[in-house]
Amino acid sequence: MKSENLGNLAFFEGLGAADLRLLAPFFAPQACEAGTTVFEQGGRADFLYLVVEGEVVIRYKPDDGPLMTVTHVLPGGVFGWSAAMGNSVYTSEAVCVCRTSTVRILGADLRMLCEKHPAVGKIILDRLAAVIAERTRARKPEVMSMLVNNIRQQNGSTGDAKMTKPDPKTEMQMKALVEQLSAYIETFHGGSVEYVSFDGKLLKVRLGGACLGCPLSPSTLHGWVEGTVRQFFPDIQGVEPV
Repeated sequence: MKSENLGNLAFFEGLGAADLRLLAPFFAPQACEAGTTVFEQGGRADFLYLVVEGEVVIRYKPDDGPLMTVTHVLPGGVFGWSAAMGNSVYTSEAVCVCRTSTVRILGADLRMLCEKHPAVGKIILDRLAAVIAERTRARKPEVMSMLVNNIRQQNGSTGDAKMTKPDPKTEMQMKALVEQLSAYIETFHGGSVEYVSFDGKLLKVRLGGACLGCPLSPSTLHGWVEGTVRQFFPDIQGVEPV
């Protein structure tokens, strides 16, 4: 992609000409018609996408339930976080609602940029964290920390990481993510979700407020809570209510 075209996108606004020239070869434009599946849940997580025009719906299929809508991504939004996190597969599917234009970057290229060009890598991760934080209602510093930690882990990894009992920092990040999801649910739906425990495999939460007895609570639990948590912690076994 030409650096001048990249610079016209809001996500890259304010970057210098040298930074844009460095980034441009790694970002490729892509146009898809309405109904196109950009990637499937469980498909290999290669690319991170930025929506330029159009709309993409993100849907998640739990093992024991129907396909659920997690969110809609509009221009300026980012999807395919699994690639940025270094996950091997996408934890949800992405489908174009209408004709949609995106730019995409290989997750491996993003991680390479962060390692070899830390200054521009920090700018991209900072802006990526801001977009993700806005969508999940999480705190930007915590999202940035998860992105950086996952990228460092992938850059230094020689094999498949196995989920073990979380360290205190990981547990703190999980708690913070659940708190922010609860704040969103309370604001827009009158319900709540409370962190109970996380053993490195299974996250247990307690639903409250309007979620108690609500027939849509399974959609909230598996569609919004589990679907979002898996973006950051793809190796979790699941999310269960207590």
